Amino acid sequence: MEDQRTCLILYNSWGSGQNATVADEFEATNNDRSEVEYLRAVIKDLGFSVRVMGVRRFTAPTVQKIQDINPDVIFNLCEAFNEESIGESYIAGFFELLKIPYTGSPPLALALALNKKRTKQILKSAGIPVPYGVVVDVEEAPNLEDLTPPYIVKPIREDGSAGITSKSVTSDTDEVIALVEKIHKEYEQAAIVEEYIEGRELTVPIIGDKHPKVLAIGEMDFSSLPKKDPKIITYRGKWDAHDPLDHNYPAELDNGLQKRIEKIALKAFKEIGARDYARVDIRLAENRRPYVIEVNANPLISPEAGFATAAEISGLKYKEVIQTILESALSRKK
Repeated sequence: MEDQRTCLILYNSWGSGQNATVADEFEATNNDRSEVEYLRAVIKDLGFSVRVMGVRRFTAPTVQKIQDINPDVIFNLCEAFNEESIGESYIAGFFELLKIPYTGSPPLALALALNKKRTKQILKSAGIPVPYGVVVDVEEAPNLEDLTPPYIVKPIREDGSAGITSKSVTSDTDEVIALVEKIHKEYEQAAIVEEYIEGRELTVPIIGDKHPKVLAIGEMDFSSLPKKDPKIITYRGKWDAHDPLDHNYPAELDNGLQKRIEKIALKAFKEIGARDYARVDIRLAENRRPYVIEVNANPLISPEAGFATAAEISGLKYKEVIQTILESALSRKK
């Protein structure tokens, strides 16, 4: 009889991986670990022996425990390393060193996706439309000569909409300077100032590795926002437990436009080097031109998340999603 395979679910036990200097941002995803227990049951139902580890920091005892478990595959839900999102790729690199197959994107893709400057450079060089913008390094002032207002100002390497508020979109140069200085101070990193694309915001979930496919496209519902606020996903809007912004699935798109968006999203997915599952966020300008604004190589895949909703609409049950991801990871076992 074949031995039962072991799957280790690994996740950050606290913190969202956001900059530790912004204390209130730890609570938003602290308790958002409902997927762990649900995932345990699903993977067990798929025939695996399941172990679960919530890690705060990667220390020698942590490494030893993983080696003692000796899993056949790791389901990687980690979003940070030592409480910093920039280290998300280090964890995947650690799995590579241990030669343990793991779910999700490899180190390079995770690092690139988190760096908005590098992502834009790669996508632009591949002919994928992205908003025009400039990077403002720490202690430097923004040069807006080549940009057309309004502008949107964001940290260069954060995820989960960290650092984005309703004030992040402005046409006022002084306000841009103040926003950049705030990011430099609070996040200790460069800021990026982009031309703000007015229009619809779409999210394109993708599943698979060698033959990735697009799931149902979603559209962000901004109807609950005050009329004076820009139609963007702020940190509060994304993580507010009482009234979070949400997507509508499937987005209403004509066939030609949908095909174009799917093609762009798949190309962005491949150019960044993502695998297993990811999400490409697109801003659709009023002239129907799609602009890629982010490639999320490690999106939330809890059963309540948009990814699972998109999969179900596309005919994939949650169990099938997890099975597809695990099989993809195991196929890379050396």
